[in-house]
Amino acid sequence: MGKLIRLELFNFKSYKGHHVLLFGDSYFTSIIGPNGSGKSNSMDAISFVLGIKSSHLRSTHLRDLVYRGRVLKTSRINADGTATEVPEGEAQDPEAESGAQEEEQDTQTSTQRADPTNAWVMAVYEDDAGDEQAWKRSITSTGQSEYRINNRLVSAKQYNEALEAENILIKARNFLVFQGDVEAIASQSSKDLTRLIEQISGSLEYKADYDRLKIEAEKAAEDQAFRLNQRRGINSEIKQYQEQKREVDNYNRKADEKDQAVVTHVLWKLYHFQQMVESSGAEIQKHQDELKEYRRNVEAYEARLAEAQQEQARAGREVHKLERNIKNKEKAVEEKENDLLPINEKISLSNKKLEATRKRITEISKERDAQSRNADQLKKDLE
Repeated sequence: MGKLIRLELFNFKSYKGHHVLLFGDSYFTSIIGPNGSGKSNSMDAISFVLGIKSSHLRSTHLRDLVYRGRVLKTSRINADGTATEVPEGEAQDPEAESGAQEEEQDTQTSTQRADPTNAWVMAVYEDDAGDEQAWKRSITSTGQSEYRINNRLVSAKQYNEALEAENILIKARNFLVFQGDVEAIASQSSKDLTRLIEQISGSLEYKADYDRLKIEAEKAAEDQAFRLNQRRGINSEIKQYQEQKREVDNYNRKADEKDQAVVTHVLWKLYHFQQMVESSGAEIQKHQDELKEYRRNVEAYEARLAEAQQEQARAGREVHKLERNIKNKEKAVEEKENDLLPINEKISLSNKKLEATRKRITEISKERDAQSRNADQLKKDLE
């Protein structure tokens, strides 16, 4: 375990100028003195050099930690910033006294005072290996902190990390017991004591990580239980799928057998169709020969039809001619009927001839109709 060898202060709080506090070789050192002698300020100096914020050092700003000269109520502030004590018996009127108080207030806060503008505290620390380390924290004229380790300028983060390497935890403040801490600890509840122990040990810094990891662990446990149930469900589904797979395999096997049977049946039908085709070849050839004969007959029928049509045309012309002659003769008969009675016999003869002609026309018409029917039948046979 390391120890503090000495403490050097420069213009820190009530310590004007450069002061050195030696602690010797002992691991236990006491600082005693009357009230206002600077005991608390020395502890504030240790806290300051070890990185404690100014809000924990009975100050609001870092500049408040720089030494300021004290002004007595019976002193007069001069123009150069110095103070001259006024005798107690010296009389002052109320207006002068009021003006002096305002002047005192204004002068105490004026920049014309010759007070320091910067300060620093350096702690010389001996580590476990016996090596001395100089830890220095300064307040610049701009009111900012400056950190040095063994006179080497470092950042606040590097300074804190170096202190943590020596097990000096700034956030936990595990290196100082402030005034009233013992009484406060004695009156704390078990929960607050636990929090204090966590703070001193530095584990409180990892509380957020602990809570996060705890939530993650609980979530992981829930996920594990869910996965386990899911795995059981999956195993059940796997068994169900295996049973379904066996059914599918059986179905596929039956389907293959069915397909094979269908193929065999189709081949059987094709074989018989082929036999039928081969056996029907001769019959087809016979029908083709018959078709040729039918075609020749159709040609003959067509020739006869053409002749019949020509004969029909001649008969039609002859009938038309005869009908015209009949009309002419009927007209002539009408003209001579009254004058020539003997002609009746001729008329009777003509009627007989006419009847014979009509019979001939009827026969020709019947023959024409028969030829038409034969032609229609031949066309149907050709179709």
